[in-house]
Amino acid sequence: MPNVNTSYQSADTYGTPAFEELDTLVDSNLLAGSEPKLSPTSRILLGDSLDLAQFTVVGIAAGKLVKATYNATLGSAVVPVGVLAHAASSGAANTSVYGELLPGGCFNAGSDDAGTDSPLVWDASFDTLAKKTTWEGVLQNLATLVFRSRLGGNAS
Repeated sequence: MPNVNTSYQSADTYGTPAFEELDTLVDSNLLAGSEPKLSPTSRILLGDSLDLAQFTVVGIAAGKLVKATYNATLGSAVVPVGVLAHAASSGAANTSVYGELLPGGCFNAGSDDAGTDSPLVWDASFDTLAKKTTWEGVLQNLATLVFRSRLGGNAS
């Protein structure tokens, strides 16, 4: 395949030069503080038929890792237990695909209800910053897992 040279004068003819098509960098911070420290990952079996993005906030349902959800009652919620370190997909009746979970750390929930400034992926049921950050007394591993705003109302 021959090389096609481009210049600024003929960019409309040959397309955009490769050096102008770089990744878009977005300022977002996974962590909101240094305490509690980021825990090493744990491997937990993924739920059935899932396709989860990196940094999804996850919980455990039926002994498997699933997306955490905030429901009308605490008894029906899937309480966050950590953040998925890598994207993961599983098939039906999964018995072999595990998710790498970050079970502890001070994670940045964003600076507003939309999660601006945070790479965390939340279920749509977490529609306010308050729902993302008010888990005191609920999380079993509260001593090691915190969600707070790095820039917002509950920044520390």
